[in-house]
Amino acid sequence: MREQLSRGRIAALIVVTVALSATAPAAASSGGSVASGSSELPSFGVGGADLLSCTARVGLADTIANVTTEAWSPDSSAIAFVHTVNVPSRTTVTGYEEDQRVATLNVATGAVRELGHGSKPSWSASGALLAYWDDDGSIHVLLSGEIVAELDASEPGLGWNGDSLLFWKGAEIRAWSAGAIRTVATVDPMFAPHYPSDDAYFSADGSQFTIARYANGGTGELFVGTTATGEIAPIGDGNTTFSEWSPRGATLLLRSATALSLRAADGTVQNAALSTFGGTVHGWTADGRLFVGAMSATIPGGNAFDRFAVWGGDPGVVTTIPNLLGARAFSPDGRWFTGVSRTDLYTDQLELYRCGAATGVAGGLRAETTSRSRAQKIAAEGNRFVRPVAGAFTQYVQGTHTGIDISAPVGSIIVASDDGVVDAVGLVAVGGFRVCVSHAGGLESCDYHTSLPLVRIGEHVARGQPVALVGLTGQTTGPHVHWEAKRDGRIVNPLDQ
Repeated sequence: MREQLSRGRIAALIVVTVALSATAPAAASSGGSVASGSSELPSFGVGGADLLSCTARVGLADTIANVTTEAWSPDSSAIAFVHTVNVPSRTTVTGYEEDQRVATLNVATGAVRELGHGSKPSWSASGALLAYWDDDGSIHVLLSGEIVAELDASEPGLGWNGDSLLFWKGAEIRAWSAGAIRTVATVDPMFAPHYPSDDAYFSADGSQFTIARYANGGTGELFVGTTATGEIAPIGDGNTTFSEWSPRGATLLLRSATALSLRAADGTVQNAALSTFGGTVHGWTADGRLFVGAMSATIPGGNAFDRFAVWGGDPGVVTTIPNLLGARAFSPDGRWFTGVSRTDLYTDQLELYRCGAATGVAGGLRAETTSRSRAQKIAAEGNRFVRPVAGAFTQYVQGTHTGIDISAPVGSIIVASDDGVVDAVGLVAVGGFRVCVSHAGGLESCDYHTSLPLVRIGEHVARGQPVALVGLTGQTTGPHVHWEAKRDGRIVNPLDQ
C-alpha cells in the first residue's frame, strides 16, 4: 500500500482546497475557453431560457477520444473521465488491448490531466477529493491530482458522505477521512457482497446502499440498506432487474421490463407502467428528477435532439438533449450536458453541450455541420456493425471465446449493431439476460450479461437504437457486454460484419 500523507496534512489540504473552490468563480460561468471560437454563456433563468434544453454544442479545443465514463465535479468546473488507450499485447489476436485510464478535464481551460490506469471515478461532496477503482482491488484517493491513499477494498462501488469515502471490505462498510480509516457498520455476513457475483452501490449522499445478488441466469435478489447501521432488507417485486441511485440525495430507481418505481429516501414508493412513457430510455436532471422517453436511433449520435418527459413534473416539463451515448449526464449546476458521439464504427469522442436555450428553439433544431458530416463518413464505411456500447474491448473472438467482451459501466446504453428484428430476449445460462437481433443475409447479433432489455421480440430496430442496458447477469468478471455474431448459425467476428 502506498505511504499515505499524515492525517493532519491531508485535513489541512482539504480545507484549503475547499476554501479556494468556494471563493473562486465557477469555471462553467466564465465562458467558453474550452472551445475554439466559443462565446460567453447565456444568462440562465432570464429571457425565456430553459435550463432543461441543451442544444448548443461546445467544440472542445482538443479531441478527447474513446471515452467510456464521465463524472462531473460538484461545482461543475471539471469532468473526471475514463478513456481507452491502445497498448501492445501478445495475448490478443489484434496485437493490442484497450487499457482504461482515468483523466480529468478542466472545463474552463480545456486542460486534460492523466491520472493513471483505473475506472469508476467519483468526486467527494466538496470536490476536493477524487477517487477511482483499480482492477488490482484498490481504491486510489487523490487530492489536487496527487494520490494521498490507496485503500484495500472488496467492491468497486465506492461512495461519499461529505469528504468521507465509503467503501466495502468484506462485510464491513468502512470510511476513509483525512488519512484515517474506521468501520462504520457491519452487515450480516450472509449479505456481504462478493464482487462480481454481487454488486454494491451507495446513494449520492452516502446514507443508503444497495446490493444486487446475481444468480447464474440473472439477478436473483436486490437489497437496500442503511449505511450507518448496516441494516438491510429485500426490495423490488421479483421482476426488478435494474436499480440506480439518483445523482442527488437517496432516491432509488427500480426497473423491470414493463414498469418502473421511484423509492424516496424515507421508503415511500411511486410506481408507473413503462407504457405510460414515450420510450424506454431514462436519465436524471441536475436536481435529481427522472426523465423517460425515446432516444433517436442515429449514427453517430449527437446529430439529433430528443425530448424526454420529466416524471412527476408539469405536463409541459421536458428535457431537450442530444442523443449521445456513454454516461449521459447533466452537470450539477445544470449548465452542461455531456456524453459521447461516434467518430467511426468503433471509436467515439467526448461531447459537451450548453444548456439554457431560449424557449421554443427545439421546434426547429438541426444538428450542426460537424455531426452531419461525420454521419455521412460513417455511412460510407464498408462494414455495417457498430460497437454496441461506449466501452473498452477486453477480449476478442479467439480460442473458445465466441464473442467480443466490451467493458462498460452498469446501466450504459447498448444499441443495435445494425438494422433488424429482435428475435430473442430473456435469460440463458452463463450469458444472463440477452437481447438478439436478426439482420439481413442470415446474420444475427446478440448482447449478453445485460441488466434490462429495452425492446421486445418481433420489434424492428434501427442501427444505433437502444436495445438494453449493461449489467452483470450470468457469469462475468465485471460489468460488460459479450457481443456475439452468427451467420447462418455459425460464429463470426462482429468486427468483420
